[in-house]
Amino acid sequence: MNLVDIQLTGGPELTPWVVAVMLIAGFITPLPYNYWRLKKWGLDCCG
Repeated sequence: MNLVDIQLTGGPELTPWVVAVMLIAGFITPLPYNYWRLKKWGLDCCG
């Protein structure tokens, strides 16, 4: 998320559109790890 902020604004500047992009990046980045980790332990988020 911090790298996205720096790339978009050139520094630590929070604007509403940058926050939205940062949150999306922060959500998508760990998805593969979380998927494999849940699969390894046989956990299901729906049950």
